[in-house]
Amino acid sequence: MGPESAKKRKSSYILLPCGWGSCQESFENELKLNDHLTEHINGLPQRKWDVDEEDDSKLICIWRGCDFKTVCDEEIARHIYYHGYYSNLLLRGKWECEMSPEIPTCCAPARNGEKLPELNGNFHCGWTDCNRSFVSVVEFQDHIEQHASFEYEIQKSPDDQRPKTQCNWSMCHKKLDNKYRLIEHISTHSNKKQMACYHCGELFRTKTTLFDHLRRQPDNNTHKYQCGQCFKFFATEKLLRSHVLRHVNCHKCTMCDMTCSSSSALTTHIRYRHLKDKPFKCGLCDTRCVRQSDLAKHEQIVHAKTGHNCVQPGCQYSVRTYNQMRRHILEVHGQNPIFYACHCCERYFKVGKSLSMHLISKHGFQLPSGHKRFTYRIDDKGFYRLETMRIESLEVTQQILAPQLKPPDEIDAQPPMGSCYEIVNPTNVEHERVIVSNDANEAEYLGEVVISLPSLEEEE
Repeated sequence: MGPESAKKRKSSYILLPCGWGSCQESFENELKLNDHLTEHINGLPQRKWDVDEEDDSKLICIWRGCDFKTVCDEEIARHIYYHGYYSNLLLRGKWECEMSPEIPTCCAPARNGEKLPELNGNFHCGWTDCNRSFVSVVEFQDHIEQHASFEYEIQKSPDDQRPKTQCNWSMCHKKLDNKYRLIEHISTHSNKKQMACYHCGELFRTKTTLFDHLRRQPDNNTHKYQCGQCFKFFATEKLLRSHVLRHVNCHKCTMCDMTCSSSSALTTHIRYRHLKDKPFKCGLCDTRCVRQSDLAKHEQIVHAKTGHNCVQPGCQYSVRTYNQMRRHILEVHGQNPIFYACHCCERYFKVGKSLSMHLISKHGFQLPSGHKRFTYRIDDKGFYRLETMRIESLEVTQQILAPQLKPPDEIDAQPPMGSCYEIVNPTNVEHERVIVSNDANEAEYLGEVVISLPSLEEEE
């Protein structure tokens, strides 16, 4: 069966039902369903949504099986439009799994109804010189694709029918081989998904990532392929290959010799090691934190003093942190104590900090440049040992071993450490850059990822 006939067969099998109240109509694609939902919404008189009996200021979602409530007309309309978009993803994911019976079923906890995210605002187009926003996510995604198609038409020339087409999304100037690559690329900006797992409700960009989600689950893992670095097992060679990349450090910090396997890990390193800003302040004490999650953890442990109680019958053990509770369960109830082993003299320690002090004082070890602590990995016997090997890309190794030398006067003329840093990843032909900045306007280069840290002035 050719690809065209398969496509026709697919479209004939997927009908999208409307979940609005008692409506029983179905549609061939998400655009028609979206137009139908617009008719439903526009057909309601102003503020004539279903209201909560206990609080008449709250509007109730009319979609079948949904108990979402809000006081905003626009928010509930945005929510209902997303219902139509999400139901399409669920049915597409279900159809793909039915067409591939060799793929295992999902073993994750089943979704309770439709697993919709919090939609706190409209969907804004980030294309250059376009400031439109949309209540409907389907209209937003369609609008983005029209940008890509139009950009391709205006950039191509009669002599070059397939030129490289530039993405004009804000903070991105990547060039793609053709219109279809541009449409695929721009979906990363708009966070467009193609399908969802019908059982658990997780969203995915492609059929491949959906199938990987099903194969990598513990109950479906065939343990056919094993990683030689961390000894984890994987069901397919593809999953193993993508996992192995996590052990390869291909990003280097420009301010020290710290190397990371991902740009997000490098960003975290810079925020904690080289940036002085701690924008989140505790309301009960003078503690400041780098991230909101750090502040929440501080408030829970120090001020709320909530503890974790052991769930084993008859055990009264209680502790403040999850890591301590995990150790207690492993050591007391699981008969699997955590030990850190010295690879030089085979001494054993209960905590990693003790082994670190032992390595420094007894064996003369020093912390690697850019690192605050040693890294320990579990071995095949269950002991945590010092990681003595670090896999780095050739480009990163060249940066460390052959740093660019600058004249003394140029070094002296350097400005003091500021709040805007650039990390370069030269592993591709076109360098990718990550900008870390307290102020997004400070970053002149608009690269692959831009991370803006809130400043203290804004927070106060």
